[in-house]
Amino acid sequence: MNDLPSKKARKHRKRDLDALADWLLAYYRKLIARQSMQGMVLAGDLPFHWHTDFDFPWMEGWRANQPDKAGERNLLVMIPGKDRSRAVVMADHYDTAYMEDLYYKESGGKLARLAAAGADDNHSATAALMLGAPVFMEMSKAGQLACDVWLVHLTGEEFPSDCMGARNLAQGLVEGSLKVRVGGRKSPDLSRVRIEGMYVLDMIAHNRSTDRDVFQISPGLSRASYRLAEQAHIATRIWNSKAKEWNRSPDRRKRGRGKRSKDGVAIPEIARHPELHGEVRVPRDPRSSLFNTDGQIFSDVGVPVVLFMENYDISRTGYHERVREPTFAPD
Repeated sequence: MNDLPSKKARKHRKRDLDALADWLLAYYRKLIARQSMQGMVLAGDLPFHWHTDFDFPWMEGWRANQPDKAGERNLLVMIPGKDRSRAVVMADHYDTAYMEDLYYKESGGKLARLAAAGADDNHSATAALMLGAPVFMEMSKAGQLACDVWLVHLTGEEFPSDCMGARNLAQGLVEGSLKVRVGGRKSPDLSRVRIEGMYVLDMIAHNRSTDRDVFQISPGLSRASYRLAEQAHIATRIWNSKAKEWNRSPDRRKRGRGKRSKDGVAIPEIARHPELHGEVRVPRDPRSSLFNTDGQIFSDVGVPVVLFMENYDISRTGYHERVREPTFAPD
């Protein structure tokens, strides 16, 4: 299980994160075209460099972030609402960690820093933003958005970069210095846009074998963050009410709970909509995972923020490993 990949795999030198960012931007631009919203919805990136107090010339990632190099980038999709001076943000992080079972010696690894697939941490959230985009665009066209919706894919959450994408975005929000790169177009003026709230999604695919269907709604340390958490709680109750109705439809009525496909690749069979229990976990709650995510950065600078996360189990393994394992016992 812990053997190193082939010699050919170890020679993989290109950085997949850049190709992923290009793919995500292409996805949104095609979606914008299908929705006939060119010139209204903007999809671009927020480039920056990884600045450190000390030099780390031995670190390839650090060397690639010097002023003469390409650097890093967050991704931003701006969907217009009625009031363009305000925005609500939904964010994930689209970078992945290295494979723990190939790195840590106590797991049988040999210090090989090879990227993990990141299916739960955190491409589950990336997929959620992608699926939400067409819904928000339809709402925008129907005049149903009171303010702008920003979909933000943050980079550099995972160690050792320590939430650098979130830190860069937070700094830009505080300074009013955000500049989005949208092809050859001039960046719109974002300096006066007020962020009404931010929902950070991090690890939302795992369901524990105990405390099933529980997820955390973890606000930052402010009254505004608590109000966002209250709205999320209300939205969960609405979802549960509608789930009962949806599950009475012919295509759902006789279905059971969702189950993973046996090979982890095939699309699972259609299932009943789950009724969810969203627990509001304030910062002093030891079960809140806000402190260990990008959400903490925004809370620290006063941006109203809530973390959406699965019912995290600190003893859980597998989300930074290369091996697949079942994450809950089937009914």
